[in-house]
Amino acid sequence: MNGSPLPNPSGQGNRPRKLPSHGGGSGKVVPLAIGVAVLFVAVAIGGWYYFLRPTPIRADVLLHTVKREPLVVTVAEKGTLESAGNRDIVCKVRAGSKGFASTINWVIEDGSRVKAGQLLMILDSSALKDQEEDQQIKVQTALSAKVKAEKDYEIEARKNAIAVSTAKNVLTLAEIELEKFTGLDYDPSRATLAAIGGGMATLSESGAFRQEVDNAVGEVRQFQSDVEQNRERSAWADRMVKLSYMSPAQAQAERSRLDGSVEKLRSSEAKLKQLRTFDRKQRLTDLTSKRDNAVRALEQAELEAEAKLVQFAAEKQKATSVYLQEDEKLRDIAQQKAECRIVAPAGIQDNSMVVYFKSESSRFSSSGSQGLIEQGAQVKEGQKLLRIPNLSYMQVNTKVHEAMVARVRGDVLVPTYLVDGVQKLMMLNTDSFSRVVGQRHESIDSVREKLRNFEYKKLSDGQKASIRVDALGARVFEGHVRTVAAVASQSDSWISDVKLYQTLVMVDFEVLPNGTRKRIDNEELKPDMTAEVTITVDTAKDAVLTVPVQSIIGGTEMGAKREVFVKTPTGHERREVTLGIYNEKFVEIREGLAEDDQVVTNPKVLLPPDDRTRTRDGDNKNNGTKYGGEGKTGESGGYPKGDGTGTPGGKTGGGGKKKGGGGGPPPGAMP
Repeated sequence: MNGSPLPNPSGQGNRPRKLPSHGGGSGKVVPLAIGVAVLFVAVAIGGWYYFLRPTPIRADVLLHTVKREPLVVTVAEKGTLESAGNRDIVCKVRAGSKGFASTINWVIEDGSRVKAGQLLMILDSSALKDQEEDQQIKVQTALSAKVKAEKDYEIEARKNAIAVSTAKNVLTLAEIELEKFTGLDYDPSRATLAAIGGGMATLSESGAFRQEVDNAVGEVRQFQSDVEQNRERSAWADRMVKLSYMSPAQAQAERSRLDGSVEKLRSSEAKLKQLRTFDRKQRLTDLTSKRDNAVRALEQAELEAEAKLVQFAAEKQKATSVYLQEDEKLRDIAQQKAECRIVAPAGIQDNSMVVYFKSESSRFSSSGSQGLIEQGAQVKEGQKLLRIPNLSYMQVNTKVHEAMVARVRGDVLVPTYLVDGVQKLMMLNTDSFSRVVGQRHESIDSVREKLRNFEYKKLSDGQKASIRVDALGARVFEGHVRTVAAVASQSDSWISDVKLYQTLVMVDFEVLPNGTRKRIDNEELKPDMTAEVTITVDTAKDAVLTVPVQSIIGGTEMGAKREVFVKTPTGHERREVTLGIYNEKFVEIREGLAEDDQVVTNPKVLLPPDDRTRTRDGDNKNNGTKYGGEGKTGESGGYPKGDGTGTPGGKTGGGGKKKGGGGGPPPGAMP
C-alpha cells in the first residue's frame, strides 16, 4: 500500500521476470504503427478537404476585378440637330369663331433656298374678301352718321349761342330800365354826409322817377301859384263889384276859377304823394324783378345750351368712335388679307434655307396629319408654319432624364434690360404721337426682335459635351450645354410617367483626328439630323476604385452605404461598401474594397429566392418591360433597376409605375 510491491500470488517470491525474446514481439508493433499513421494521414486529408479545399467555380456567377481607373460621369442622349438662330414664320391670321385661321393654298417646297421678301406661302383669303366688302358698307354708313353728328353739333352750338345772346340782351335791357328808373349818381352837395352815412350817402337819384317827381312838384307849385293868383283876382273882383266896376257874375267867375285851381292843387299834391309813396315801390319792384328774372333766364339758357351741347358732343363722339372702330376693322381685315401672303422676313441672308416647322407633339402624335404643312391643310392662329434656320449656328435638341437633369448645367445668363431701357427712352420723346406709337405692342415686339441677341449677357458657358452625328460617321464635334428646361416636356408625358427635360446643346467646333479644333464654316450640319450627345457632368480628379453599377445591392434605407458580393477563397462574401460618384456603367468605391478584389456583377443569383434585397443586375422578371413597364417598389425595367427614388441606371432604364425609379445608384451615393 505504501509503495511496496504487491505479493506474488504464485508464491515464488521476488524472483526476476524474464524478458520476452526479440523475435516474437516485433510482429505486433509494426501493424499498429502503420494503422496510426494511416489514420493520421486520413484525418489530415479530411481536414484539408473540409477546411482548405478551393471553392468550386459556378458558371452562373459573373465576376469583375476591381481596379483603379479614371471615372468620368457623363449623360448620353439622342437628339435632333436644329439651328440656334431660327426665324420662325407664324400664322398671324386670326381664327375668329371658325376654330382655325385659314387653309394653305400654296407653300414653297421644304428645304428650298430663299431670300428676303420672297413668297413662301399663300393662305386662303376668300372669307376675308367677303368680310372686307361688308365692312366697307359699314364704314360708309358710320362715316355718314359721323358727318351728320358733326353738323348737328355745329347747328346746336349756334342755336345755343343765339339763345344765350338773347337772354343777355333781355338782362341788359332790364338793367338799363332799372338804372334809368333809379338814376343813382354822385351828388357833390352831399359830400359832407359821406362822413356819417358812408359813400352811399353821396348818391342821389336822377333817373326817370326823379324827373317825374320833379315834374309833379313843379306842377304842384304851379297850381299853388295859380291858387294865389286866382285868390287875388277873386278878392279884386269882389272889390270891383263893390265899386260897381264889375258885375257880380264876373266876380263869381273869378271865384269859380279860384275853386278850380284849388282843386287842381289838391289833386296834384295827392298825385305827388302817391308817386313818392306807392308808385316808386311798385315800379322799382317790377324793374328789379324783371332784372332778376333776366339773370335767371340767362343762367337757364347757358345751362340748357351746355346740356344740349354736351348731348350733341356725346352723339358726335359716339358716331366718331363707331366710325373709327369700323374703319379700324376694315384696315385690320385688309392687313389680315396681306398676312395671307407670307414672305421671307427682312434681315435674313440670301440663299437661306426654309424648312417646314415640326412641333415636338407632332413627332410622337398618333395622328399623322396633326400640324402637317401641306396644301389644303388647316392652320391655327399663332401656329408656327415655317422656319428659316441660320445654319452657321447649330445646336442639338435633346432630352435628359429627370434623375440626371439636376446635374446638367447650362449657360449662366443675366438680363441686360436693354429693351426696357429703349422703351423708357421712347417715353422721353417730345412728340406725343411718337410716344403713343412707341408703347404699342407691335413697336415693342419689333424692338425686342432687333435686340434679342442683346437681352441677356452670358457670364459663363455650360458643361462641355461631345457630339456625334449619325449621318457623318466617326466625325466628332465639341459643344456645350446652352439651356436646360425648368419644367418637364409635355410631349413625352403620354409615353410613360418618366419625366424628360428639354436640353439644348450648342455645337461649337469640330474635333479633328489630330485633336485640333476648327470652326464649322459650311452647311454640313443639316436640321433634323440625328445626333448623340455625351455631356460631361463630373470627373474624378484621380484614378479611383470602380465596380459595375449592376454589382451593387441595397436601397436608399442604407444611406450612402451599399453591399457587394466579393469572391474569397472560401466562397462569396457579402461585404458593405461606401459609394462615391457614378455614371451609367461604373460607380466609385470609397471604402470596403481593395484593388484586384473580384466582385459579382450578377448578385441576384447568390441571393435566396425569398430575399427581396434590391439589385441592379438587369433581371427583368416581375420588374416591368424594357421601357419601364409596371414595376415593383424600387424596380424598373431594362437597364439596372431603380431603388424607388428615380435615380438613373442607364440609357433605357424606364420608370416603373408606383414607386419605380430610373435605376442606378441612389441619391445617397453622391458625395
